[in-house]
Amino acid sequence: MKDWFLALQTQERINVTAGAAALAIMLFYVAVWDPIHSSVAQLEKNVAKQAPLLQWMQQAAEDVKNLKGTKSQLKSKAGQSLLSLVDSTAKSSRLGNVLKRVKPDGEKKVRVWLESASFDDMVIWMEKLNKSYGIEVLTLAIDRKDTPGRIDARITFVGL
Repeated sequence: MKDWFLALQTQERINVTAGAAALAIMLFYVAVWDPIHSSVAQLEKNVAKQAPLLQWMQQAAEDVKNLKGTKSQLKSKAGQSLLSLVDSTAKSSRLGNVLKRVKPDGEKKVRVWLESASFDDMVIWMEKLNKSYGIEVLTLAIDRKDTPGRIDARITFVGL
């Protein structure tokens, strides 16, 4: 190959060298530069698409931190035991007459039995316990009654 190249006239050598350089530049562009540039552009698009999600997640993390502080403040304001909170809030939520049994289950759990309770009143009561006192439902078993909207329920609350 070297002998062939040296056998060429000077103008031909310049043309072959220029052609080889142009071919090398084109191969570099097609094989290296364009794929990298396209990948970077695609990644920039993906980052731009994910930016609102990141902002939402950061806001949600901030809200969670704030809510953790709120729950502990709510618990300390309550100043009552879990058992008495569950009992008193049930009575104030129109569930006093259907509240059949309230039993402590360890230090931070309470089991409750409701019979022929209004489903809507029960849900509102559970939400009130959660929002106002940070008490959460650990387990919930519901049996439907023949009367529409009425249920039997066994609930385990955890909190405080």
